[in-house]
Amino acid sequence: MKLDAFDQKIIALLVDDARLSVSEISRFVSLSRSAVAERIKRLEDNRIITGYHANLADVGGAKVSAFFAMTFSPLSCEQVLPYLAKYPEVKLAHSISGDVDLMLFVEADSMARLNSIRESFEQWPNLKKVVTHTSLITRLDRR
Repeated sequence: MKLDAFDQKIIALLVDDARLSVSEISRFVSLSRSAVAERIKRLEDNRIITGYHANLADVGGAKVSAFFAMTFSPLSCEQVLPYLAKYPEVKLAHSISGDVDLMLFVEADSMARLNSIRESFEQWPNLKKVVTHTSLITRLDRR
């Protein structure tokens, strides 16, 4: 599906605030309410927009997070997918290009738990190297 400038503006507005009404969006993009509603429906039907989410405050205390850059030899990202399911703390997993094969974003309740998770990663098959990048501060999060 080809996205035009109006579609891109609508998506950007919804990413920033999913609670915007069709009327508010129509004022921002200078289209009629019906045209905006039709575009949003088309974006949903074509799975460009796959859902609307609430961002929750951290209620249980401070969380710690890190990115884990993992390299396998031989490459076995598919083989470790079942292992990922065991850790609800793993929030994102991306196969990426370059020297790193798999990048994970992990959010844990404590540094001890984060370390425990990292130690268990080291037991995964064909893992050649894991580098931990602890997150100090989130500057932007559009999830």
